[in-house]
Amino acid sequence: MTIEAAIEEIKMFWKDEEELPFGLSDHAEHIERLEKEFGRALPEDLKKYISSFAPAEDFYFLTAGNPIVVYGIDHLKYIQDGYNYDASAKSELEDWDKGHFIFADEGADPILVNMDEPEHGILRLEHGAGNWDYGDVVADNFAQFLLCSAALHHALSNFEEESIVDDDKGFCLAKGAAKWYFPKMKTWAGDHYEIWCGVFDNN
Repeated sequence: MTIEAAIEEIKMFWKDEEELPFGLSDHAEHIERLEKEFGRALPEDLKKYISSFAPAEDFYFLTAGNPIVVYGIDHLKYIQDGYNYDASAKSELEDWDKGHFIFADEGADPILVNMDEPEHGILRLEHGAGNWDYGDVVADNFAQFLLCSAALHHALSNFEEESIVDDDKGFCLAKGAAKWYFPKMKTWAGDHYEIWCGVFDNN
């Protein structure tokens, strides 16, 4: 699925007052800036995302925990404090892979593309683990990531007033949301279904 197709799919169910910001701006001029900052050419899929689909401002998707923050164009940069840079010491952090390009985060867990291995998809690494060896592949590409993020946001915000039921039956997505979300994600999330749905005991 292309990013264009994913956005069209999202528009079929998106009901938020806030307009989807993906694909509304031309940020092609930022490619040169970012390639200078990283000192390397960016992978083609990443260049396409940045130039045509990155939002102008940070955009938030709801999750069952911390929201996913998809970075606005000016937030896309080489220096990322707390990941590859220590602002208090004014020095780079050596344990960070210089091939990692962060474009979002979830509660400070960085969501990124490894530019040395872009075919491995979209990664979410765990912060606070002492190193960056822990994490998951959450999507095959930007299209799948945006579609799954938007679907979870929709399930949590457009069905029951209380979208999550946490009782003796477990931590569950409410009935109406579950009826829509889980079948859709069987198709949309594919091999990553457990990443997007496993937090809910009724998936």
